[in-house]
Amino acid sequence: MTTDYNFNLGRSPEELVLMNPAFIAALLYFAVQGYKEEIGKSLPFSLAFLVPPVVLVKSFRSALPRKRNSSLAAWLQNHADFRLRFAEVVSSLVPVVREGLLFAVNKGVLSLAEEGIEEKSKLLGGSNSIITKNTEEFKEILNKARFVGRWYANSGSEQTIFALWGVRP
Repeated sequence: MTTDYNFNLGRSPEELVLMNPAFIAALLYFAVQGYKEEIGKSLPFSLAFLVPPVVLVKSFRSALPRKRNSSLAAWLQNHADFRLRFAEVVSSLVPVVREGLLFAVNKGVLSLAEEGIEEKSKLLGGSNSIITKNTEEFKEILNKARFVGRWYANSGSEQTIFALWGVRP
């Protein structure tokens, strides 16, 4: 007698492969690094949920500005359609981001502190090694995650960033 357990949480096989916890952990690692590089502080916990939607959705990712000091408010004004879709994308990715964050903490790559999420140790092989040994799209996603971390660091408080996106923590 076999029992069919459904561990996919309603995700398609493609989503399970592409949105695996290790991949999301790496993406978050790069965002945390970018945020810290920019202002020397930990990435606020709630902002971790606003990075993957921006970098995983190709239309969002490819429209990101080139400069990290570009205004998030101005960019969103020019891309109002992204803001309209953002809440749905964020809510669909919450379980995936939680899993990735737990994976990163469990593996000792990131840590949760009162101030936010911090880089605890280097990625196995180093972050540059992770990037150079993968596909172009993988490289682009991780580089954009670092960019979004830096961009959010220059975009105001958590509350401001959430308000600009039109979502709530």
